[in-house]
Amino acid sequence: MLFLALILWSVLTSLVYNKIASPVFQRLKSDDLYDQASIISYVASQKDNIVDQEIIDTIILSSRFFETGTIITNQNGDILVYQLPDNIPEINFSEVGERSHALVLDVINDGARHSKSIKLDSIEQELLFVALPITSQANPDEIIGTVVMMETLAELKAGYSSLSVALLISALIVGIIVVIPIIFMTSRIVRPITDMRDAASAMVEGDFSHRLKPVKENNEISYLVNAFNHLASELDNNISKLTNERNQLKHIINGIAEGIVAVDEQGNVTQSNEIVWQLFHQNSKKYSANTLLEITGLSDLFKSCLEEQKNIIVVKQSGDTLINCLISPLYDRSDTLFGAVGLFRDVTESEKLEQTRHEYVSNVSHELRTPITAMRGLLEPLNDGMVKSDEKKQQYYSILLRETIRLSNLIDDMLELSRIQTSERTIDLGPVNLHNDLIDMAIRFNVLAEQKDIHFSAINIEHSYPAVWGQADRITQIMTIIMENAVKFTPENGKINFIIDAQTENLSLLIQDNGTGIKSEDLPYVFERFYKADKSHNEQGTGLGLSIAAELAEQMGHSLSVSSKVNQGSTFTLSMPYARDIMKSELHLKDVYESDILGEEEK
Repeated sequence: MLFLALILWSVLTSLVYNKIASPVFQRLKSDDLYDQASIISYVASQKDNIVDQEIIDTIILSSRFFETGTIITNQNGDILVYQLPDNIPEINFSEVGERSHALVLDVINDGARHSKSIKLDSIEQELLFVALPITSQANPDEIIGTVVMMETLAELKAGYSSLSVALLISALIVGIIVVIPIIFMTSRIVRPITDMRDAASAMVEGDFSHRLKPVKENNEISYLVNAFNHLASELDNNISKLTNERNQLKHIINGIAEGIVAVDEQGNVTQSNEIVWQLFHQNSKKYSANTLLEITGLSDLFKSCLEEQKNIIVVKQSGDTLINCLISPLYDRSDTLFGAVGLFRDVTESEKLEQTRHEYVSNVSHELRTPITAMRGLLEPLNDGMVKSDEKKQQYYSILLRETIRLSNLIDDMLELSRIQTSERTIDLGPVNLHNDLIDMAIRFNVLAEQKDIHFSAINIEHSYPAVWGQADRITQIMTIIMENAVKFTPENGKINFIIDAQTENLSLLIQDNGTGIKSEDLPYVFERFYKADKSHNEQGTGLGLSIAAELAEQMGHSLSVSSKVNQGSTFTLSMPYARDIMKSELHLKDVYESDILGEEEK
């Protein structure tokens, strides 16, 4: 680029020189011809006759030495003497006289010197003409003739053309010589700017680690380099902070259990997390975030929020999932709306819990109302003195006691279930050898069965089994609840079996009866609180026993299941893991080992 500028500068200099040199050289040449014409004019003015031999000799000498032509005219413009330039022999006299006649008349009319370049067609050259008046010696104001000097401009043009070439060559040589220090100085100036350009390009690509080499000189470049390095450092720090904050915000958003979607003022998604895709059961790899809003109908909610500039709260259903949608407008510092953000939360479980709470309150109210209504119906006649017979009074008191016990049992079961579910009581789990507990359970179960004339059998009770993981009292409580239900729903002369089944992975306790059984549609709900197969809720019991048993089994890590057929009976199974499979520490393994030894000794 520097060399091109140098060449352009030289060429333009030459062109400008040619443009300016032509009139300058013509004026200089015109001055030379004027000097010659002045001499001839002076000599001629001193003669009585304008033209004599002396004048002719002077004209011839001028033509030979200076290669000029001369024309002398009288006061009327008529040519008296004519001498053509020796270097142009083919010049046409008549053409010269005709072309110079106007110039002669101008001189005669105003008495001043005139010069003019005229191109002759006959020789295709341009001649310079200088005309000067010849005045009378007696009267200087009287013009008695004119002197016209002429000379070709070919040599003049060749001269300044040669000078133009010399000037061009000189300019190039001087430029080449000057360009070396210019390049050196320019490189020192351009290098920091080039480095700055490369560093700026790297910053555009996201790399803010580039720094410019400090400049030793104390000038504008050094100030610019220092300012750029400071700017790069500040940008690096700010971008790092923004990146960390963005990553932190992204982790926070992705870690939130609720789905989040943010949109700009046009409704286009600017931010979202993965949870929102899971809530609406959509594939984030298949659709874009904007498409998600369209197919789920959320785009209308965001549009309403942006148009009305108020919170939108609705509950949408996606499959079996209920989603609470809260969409709020976003404002900047000047309270200008610039978008909206939506929070989406799965409220399926909370809705179910709310429904369960309503059902629980309804069931509790129903269960409490039954004994209270019965007790009130008996107390009012007693209070009013309507019952006179002692036998009747005793009968009323017996019914009141039974209903009171029923109400007390209901309240105790409700409190027990509440304490279990809220972990108010902590079950201390450990290795349990059930050999003696199983024998005690068989004895108690046998007594319960005999009270209703039911045949009871304990199967595999005589064997010793490995220790299980749990708590003996709670295991006994679970089996007692199941046994009481079996006795309740088994008719007289029925049969109940208490079976111990030692399997590879767990020890199972089964209570099998041949009672009324449970309908298939009721089986999934038998462990729910207050659930009774008889929808009228008229049978005895609170409906909480199996719920308590299921909660205890779950807290100990046991499995409680049921199988049943109508009019064929039911089988409840409690499966317990072995302690050796649960415990990993040496202390617990020692407890399991000692429990097994103790069981062998008791056997």
